[in-house]
Amino acid sequence: MLVHWLRFLVLLLAPAWMHDRTPDERHFFRRRFTLKHYKKRKKVRYIWLSAISVWLINPTLPMMIFVGLLSTFLSFSLLDESS
Repeated sequence: MLVHWLRFLVLLLAPAWMHDRTPDERHFFRRRFTLKHYKKRKKVRYIWLSAISVWLINPTLPMMIFVGLLSTFLSFSLLDESS
């Protein structure tokens, strides 16, 4: 019940263009609902799952920092929309 009230409040406070969730390649917000962007997010999820598995195999601080920075760089470069 609380979730429905929170969703209702977000809908009241959100701008009008956020209510439309139809996929559009050229719109900055609705681009997230396209199949292409979904596949990119799935790749990023696999990058982070593999980073966590490396952290569990070798839980040293330098390795965690290196793998964390590397996976962050790969995630941002994969999700970047510039040509």
